[in-house]
Amino acid sequence: MLNIHVNNNNIEFTTSNNILLLTRIRYASIILLFLYIYCFYADFYLYKGIPENSYRLILTCIHLLGFTASIAFLFIHKLFKHDTIYHTVWPTVTINFYIFTYVMGGALASINSQQLNGNIYAYIVILIGVVSLFPVRPRHFFFILFFTHIIFLVGLYYFSDGNKYDFISNQINSTGTAVISFIICFVLYSFRKRDFRNQLIIKNSEQNLLHLFNVNPYPLILTSLDNGKILLANNKALEFYHVTTENVASLDVNHFYTNKEERTSIMEELRTHGHLDNYVLEQKTSDGSKKWVLVNYKLIDYMDQKCVLTGTTDITDLKKIEAELEMYATTDMLTGVLNRRKGMEILQEITETSTIPFVLLFIDINNLKQVNDHYGHPEGDYLVKTVCHVIKSRLDNQDIIFRYGGDEFIIAFLDKHTNHAERIWSEIVALLEEENSKKIKPYSISVSHGLFYYNSAQSISLQEIINYADKEMYKEKAIMKGLGDGSLVPDFK
Repeated sequence: MLNIHVNNNNIEFTTSNNILLLTRIRYASIILLFLYIYCFYADFYLYKGIPENSYRLILTCIHLLGFTASIAFLFIHKLFKHDTIYHTVWPTVTINFYIFTYVMGGALASINSQQLNGNIYAYIVILIGVVSLFPVRPRHFFFILFFTHIIFLVGLYYFSDGNKYDFISNQINSTGTAVISFIICFVLYSFRKRDFRNQLIIKNSEQNLLHLFNVNPYPLILTSLDNGKILLANNKALEFYHVTTENVASLDVNHFYTNKEERTSIMEELRTHGHLDNYVLEQKTSDGSKKWVLVNYKLIDYMDQKCVLTGTTDITDLKKIEAELEMYATTDMLTGVLNRRKGMEILQEITETSTIPFVLLFIDINNLKQVNDHYGHPEGDYLVKTVCHVIKSRLDNQDIIFRYGGDEFIIAFLDKHTNHAERIWSEIVALLEEENSKKIKPYSISVSHGLFYYNSAQSISLQEIINYADKEMYKEKAIMKGLGDGSLVPDFK
């Protein structure tokens, strides 16, 4: 299995390399066509009148053969439009033929130069140029180089001007260049092959990532760190956010955040630490519905850019259960207002950490015990709920009300003064009198109150505030029961 995998990789590389070589030879052929026009100008005009006519004739033939070969390749290249032909031997044969043509052309041009100036620049330039531009297979290039270099050395020997040392010098320089060109060919080809394999590994890793990404049972989204653009979203994510495959590419992940500033702070955290685990927040779907989610963020590299991999778990139902438990733990079940524990906790926090002044109103329902004794506890519950309903109807959203005891309630008018509290109290009393005028019940509904104005400059505890308001309430209750100026406290409520 390993050998099959390696062979498949080699075939893929050979095909990819052949496509690259054929493309570069095509560009080289186009450039050479224009270069040969200049060469013909030199052959027929610049070299006109030189004594060595054979030099001019041979050079013109070399240029003409090169020009013809370039035109022929441009026609041949059109045959390689079909992918199936790349899996045959013909691309390799064509490539090796043209590499051989380039090298041999340089060798013949340099041999011909021995008749005029004795240089071998054409051969050397062509060798370096070929190995730099065309990553041909080293084994193939070795045979091309071996054959052409033998011909070059033989031709160099026969066409040299008889100067022994010039011949030796050219022989050494050309052979050294041939060896160096082969080394360059080997290095560049090996580097390209290794790079191709690395790219193949990366591609396979990305495919494996995509597979794991898509089969994951939880919503996963991959987004750009810079602009939040959605790069990938598995089917679970599309289903969770109510997004179709067609429009997901047009969305960015900010669309799903109810709080854009929170998204910004999350990205800053990711840039600093690279991950963020078990983060709870509220998100919205494309149709506007909201869900509570537990999110894990991970900063990763994907497609040469920094991306954010986001894994989401829907905890909306858990949040609902949590809210219900919170309600049971903090709400008085009979009246629906806060219970004593939660109410005291809020006021304690205000007195300890805030400078907001408030008026605390201590309220007691008159004669609740007598109603319970004479008419039963259901009637007592009705009395408590009626009073609470009337009180809540006159409060603002920022006001706090909680049940302090069986027939006792506390109201905190935040950032308000006593005149506001007394006005609201008068309205509550008037509404209760209206309720009594209906004579629905065989008893009258009445309440007593006491208040205390608190500001942060006072050195007093919350319990002392409540005790003072409670005493003021008892004074009013005593007056209502006809016990003088309120200095006496009755035995009952």
